[in-house]
Amino acid sequence: MTRDFIPRHNGVQSLSSCLLKTVGEPLMDQYLLAERAGKALAPVLKPFRLAIDFSDPAYCRIEGQTLVLLTESAVQQNRLRQLTQRLTAALVAEGLPFTAVEVRIIARTPDPEPLVIASSGPRPKSAIGAAAVGAMLTEFENDKLRATMEKLRAALSPDEEDLRTSLENRLCKETMELIEERRKLDTHAADLRYGINASDIPTEEEAQDYPRLEAERERKLALLQRQEDELRITERRLARIDIRLEAIDRALELLPTDPVAAEAAALERVPEPEAKATPSPISTTLKPSASGAAAILSLASQTQNLRLRKTLEQLGRLIDPATNTAIRALAGDINREETRICENKTALTEEAKARRLEALREARRTLRDDPLSVRAVAARLYGRN
Repeated sequence: MTRDFIPRHNGVQSLSSCLLKTVGEPLMDQYLLAERAGKALAPVLKPFRLAIDFSDPAYCRIEGQTLVLLTESAVQQNRLRQLTQRLTAALVAEGLPFTAVEVRIIARTPDPEPLVIASSGPRPKSAIGAAAVGAMLTEFENDKLRATMEKLRAALSPDEEDLRTSLENRLCKETMELIEERRKLDTHAADLRYGINASDIPTEEEAQDYPRLEAERERKLALLQRQEDELRITERRLARIDIRLEAIDRALELLPTDPVAAEAAALERVPEPEAKATPSPISTTLKPSASGAAAILSLASQTQNLRLRKTLEQLGRLIDPATNTAIRALAGDINREETRICENKTALTEEAKARRLEALREARRTLRDDPLSVRAVAARLYGRN
C-alpha cells in the first residue's frame, strides 16, 4: 500500500535537479569546497604568474583532508611544491578543512595514432598481358564476354612512353639489387676458397702413427667437403645472376626503340639454381684403438664443458677395443712409434727421444708381464699429462 504514495517522475529531469538530490549531495559538496579552496589560493599564487586558474574546480581534487592540485608540467609542479606550506596556511586561514596540500601532474592520454589503410593502387599496365588477352578473343563465342575481354585488353594496353618509363625504373632497381647480392656472394666465395686452400689435414700416415689424429683428420675432411659443396652452390648463384644481368642489358638496349620487345626480353626466365649437392660420403667407421681411446678419455677428464666431456667419453668407449684386441693394437702402436723415432721422423730432441724410447720399452715389458693392464699402459703413454 505504501507504493501508492511513492512520487512518480513522468517528465524529463534536468542535470541540476538530479545533482541536488540526496544521492548527489556529496559530489556537489566536494565541487563547491574545491571551488572555495581554489579561490582562497588565488591571491597566494597570483605573484608567481602560473598559467593555471585554480579557482576552476577542474584543477582541484579532494582526498579526505588533503587538497590535490593538478598541474600541466613538471616545472609547475616543482614551483608549487615549494609553496605547499604557504598554501596550507592560506586554506586554514579561510577556515577550510584541509591539513595538507599535494601537487600532481595531469596524466595526459596520448593521441591515438591515425589508422593507415594500405591501398594497392591501380594495377600496372602490361603490353604482354594485353597481347595474351587479345590472343584469346577468338576463343569466346559470347558477344558480351568478348566485349568485356576487349575492354580488359584496352585497360591493360599501356602508353608507349609510360611503358618505357616504368620498365626502365623497374630494371634499374633490379640491377642495383643484383649487383649488391653479387658483391656479397663474391666475398663469401673468396672466404670459402681461402678456407679450402688453408686447410691443414693430417695425412693417413700421420693418422696411423698418431692415433689421436684420426678423429681430427675425419673432422677436417668433413669440413673441407662442406666448404667445397657450398662454394659450388655459391658459384652457381653467381652464374645465375650474371645471366639475369645479361638479360636486363638486352632489355635496356631494346627499350628506346621497342618497349614491348624490351619487356619480353626482361621477362626471360633464368633457370633456378640446382639443389644443394649431397656431400660425398666420408668413411665414418671408427677403428678400435687402445691408444686413441686413452688419449680421448684423458682429454675428457680435463674438459670443463659437461656436454663436450660426455661426448668425448662416449667416443672413447666406442673406439676402446676388447682386451685381446687392445693388447695387439697397443703393441702395434708402440712398434710404429718406436720405428718412427729410430728413423728420426719426429721433431723430438735427443734427450726427449731417449726418454720416449725408454717409456715405450717399459710399456712393452709391462704388457708382457701383466696383459690386463693394457688400458693403464695406454693411458700412461698417450694420455694428456
